[in-house]
Amino acid sequence: MREMSFTLEAETQIYLLSILLGVGISIVYDFFRAVRALFHHKTWLVAAEDIVFSVLAGFAIFTFATALTGKLRVFTLFGMAAGFVVWHFSAGNLVLFVFRKIVGWLKRRFIKPLGSIIHKIGQKMRPRFVKNHVSLNKNKKISQKPLKVDF
Repeated sequence: MREMSFTLEAETQIYLLSILLGVGISIVYDFFRAVRALFHHKTWLVAAEDIVFSVLAGFAIFTFATALTGKLRVFTLFGMAAGFVVWHFSAGNLVLFVFRKIVGWLKRRFIKPLGSIIHKIGQKMRPRFVKNHVSLNKNKKISQKPLKVDF
């Protein structure tokens, strides 16, 4: 197999594209962070999301490396890592901070009042359910008595 050689200009373009890919991977990671901010997750679901992210990121890295250069080059890995880190610790954190503030405001404005309305409805419905539960317990006790058998 013939070794592929690139000019300095081509390698610079590939490096800048790898930085851009790193930013894109970081944005995908921020999407998963935003979903975690919206909904409380159990540990197994967080692990599943991390696996999905790892597969997507690995596929993107492999496809990028093999499509442009034919093999994995170290400078492209450094470019992707640089793009990921720069986005994650600058604009990514800012975007996520704003997103969390908006979600918190929406929860306080709409979700909590809705929860209190549902709680009040539940309190009004509770006596009906308790009454039915008591009558069911009476029926259960009656049904557990042995039947009299006449011969």
